[in-house]
Amino acid sequence: MAFYSGKIVKEKVRKPSKLIPILVLLLLAAGGGSYVALQKYGVLEKIPLYRCYWDNSVSTIPANAQTGVRSISIEPGQDTLSIGQALVKKGIILNATDFLCYVRKIDAGNKIQAGYYEITLPVSLEQLVPLFQSARIPTVRVTLQEGLRMDEIAAKIQLAMGTESEIVRFSVTEFMNLATDKTVINALTYTKGKTSLEGFLFPDTYEIAKNATSKDVIDLLVNTFLKKVAVEPTFNSPKTFTPYQVVVMASLVEKEAGKSLEEKQMVAGILEKRIKSNWLIQVDAALLYEKKDWKATITSADLATISPYNTYKAKGLPPTPICNPGLESIQAVLTSKDSPYWFYLHGKDGVIHYARTNAEHEQNKSLYLR
Repeated sequence: MAFYSGKIVKEKVRKPSKLIPILVLLLLAAGGGSYVALQKYGVLEKIPLYRCYWDNSVSTIPANAQTGVRSISIEPGQDTLSIGQALVKKGIILNATDFLCYVRKIDAGNKIQAGYYEITLPVSLEQLVPLFQSARIPTVRVTLQEGLRMDEIAAKIQLAMGTESEIVRFSVTEFMNLATDKTVINALTYTKGKTSLEGFLFPDTYEIAKNATSKDVIDLLVNTFLKKVAVEPTFNSPKTFTPYQVVVMASLVEKEAGKSLEEKQMVAGILEKRIKSNWLIQVDAALLYEKKDWKATITSADLATISPYNTYKAKGLPPTPICNPGLESIQAVLTSKDSPYWFYLHGKDGVIHYARTNAEHEQNKSLYLR
């Protein structure tokens, strides 16, 4: 994951001369009783240099009376004065000199950490400066359901990240470019020579740093696949398919079967039997993948399309996974169930119906689809 380095902010502003407070007092003394008068009527407290060098308390430093939450990023190497100016611009404090002087007064200049901060207003300097001594990166919690295409994954992460925060570096465009980049694809053994990472962006619930890049997110999803799927002994030496084909098959099962492992195993067994027997597998979800719309209506024109994803015309598996399947769908392919069935459909009653023959299948269509 990508995080701010937490490097110490360097004190770059030259310290004012120690003569300044003396000069201020001399000027005041030159006016006779003016010093007492200025102090009596609260004028001195309004002068930042007085507050900084003469008044040792911080009670005279005014806090911003605004309410709400403000965010600010402190960059590595950013000097204290520019931090103060940024705080003023953000409406967090009233005066940058007050901030600079207070930081020096408590000797915190070399303790401020680069990072991203969210500040609840109103806040005093006594409360604010300690916050900057421990960098914090906010995270977003994202649940990526089983069966999403990689473009759907990218859109969901972008929605969670938002686009307004100044630390967000995730981009849907960059994510998609990386997921189809040959160098990135070939870095993963299972996808070497393929066209994308589709199928290998593991669905799970993630805590992602808000400053994570698109590459960070892809690495996170792929590494989770490796930790949860590639460790399965049978995945690397499946009985029928290559590991890549297992993921392709699992992606079909993910979209074609219901939630239960048993149903997934049954559908996997039927599809496997069809492939071994040189039958067309006739999977609607593969056509919908090409349409990039899972809810689209499949037309007669779609069924006549010449495409490797039209499994009503092209034999065997589609060339790539059609979604990113969950662990259970992958396990279902690795432990598929043999059965006497060759056909299946999901009826309007919400139940899957199997058939041994095409005649039985047509009867099921009449009974459960109309």
